[in-house]
Amino acid sequence: MDNWIQIYGILWKQYLKKHGLWIVIFLLTALVINVVKQMKPTGEEEYQGILAGVCWEDEKGRELLKGLEAESGILKFQGYDREEEMLRQIENGTLECGYVLPEGFYENVLDGRQNRQITLYYSPASSAQKISYEVVFSELFEMLSEDILSGYLLDAGYDREEIQKAQERLLALNRQYAGDGSTFHFVYETAGGGERNVPETLNTWRGCVSVMVFLMCLLAMGNALEQEKIWRSMPGKMGGTLKSGNLHIASAGAVLTGGLGLWILGADAGMGAEAAGLFLYFIVLEVYMRILRLFIKDSRALYGLLPVLVLGSCLFCPVFIRIERYLPAAAWISRLFPPAYYLDFFGVFVS
Repeated sequence: MDNWIQIYGILWKQYLKKHGLWIVIFLLTALVINVVKQMKPTGEEEYQGILAGVCWEDEKGRELLKGLEAESGILKFQGYDREEEMLRQIENGTLECGYVLPEGFYENVLDGRQNRQITLYYSPASSAQKISYEVVFSELFEMLSEDILSGYLLDAGYDREEIQKAQERLLALNRQYAGDGSTFHFVYETAGGGERNVPETLNTWRGCVSVMVFLMCLLAMGNALEQEKIWRSMPGKMGGTLKSGNLHIASAGAVLTGGLGLWILGADAGMGAEAAGLFLYFIVLEVYMRILRLFIKDSRALYGLLPVLVLGSCLFCPVFIRIERYLPAAAWISRLFPPAYYLDFFGVFVS
């Protein structure tokens, strides 16, 4: 037991001596980024998105407003009880446009009287109302669809039980086709890349940290390969113990450094989730390095592969984009890079 403690003490000392500068630079960079993130320019308000108003007079108008308020993206809808107040907000530039939903508008649209049922006000200097059409009327159609379907089936002679079964089947098909990309949808973007419908949830800072941890682990593995000849000359099992222990330290040191960096950056997944994710990453790196060790015998060969492994991680793992959404085959390629398993853990089990 004492020998193991001494061996791992030597290995940790060697790791910190060899990679201490990397660790310090990494943690200082995380600290600087966190400080910059906390700083807000004085006199500059946080971007609120494109504001649109909705003035409603009955319960169906309130229901439509609630659906619009739940929409995520650059369009932000606000409700108004009085039409005059909403018009004043449009005139002074606070709102880009405003919709008036009079009493009974829903029933009139359902009966086929579509014209002049909803009034739209907008500033002549703005064209934002044009991108609000699809949001408002897609939400309205979602409300109308079940009632339209029920009316159609009633007119066709179906009874209530048959109507309910048909509705469940058709709504299930709608969710399926809307969810798997079989039907089109609109995505609105600002110049900075903000979206109305975000097709994926990415944490770029976590992704960058995961790639950096992978890089540090590979560099430590390269250092282990450089000492291969020394370990072979050692008597007994000492060389094998040092070789195996060095890979343990390489994984553990890189993961602990990454965990400290995420803590400095303000990772908010929770202590338990962060610990579970880092432990998973440690296991993945351990297995990955031992598989890599079977094919790579020289540190120069490993260093030559570093650009491929790092760039491949950034491209095929969900660091900046989920490339499999555009190239489905890339999902298999991402399995070749350890950051994918760590990031998928947070994408599936945490977010």
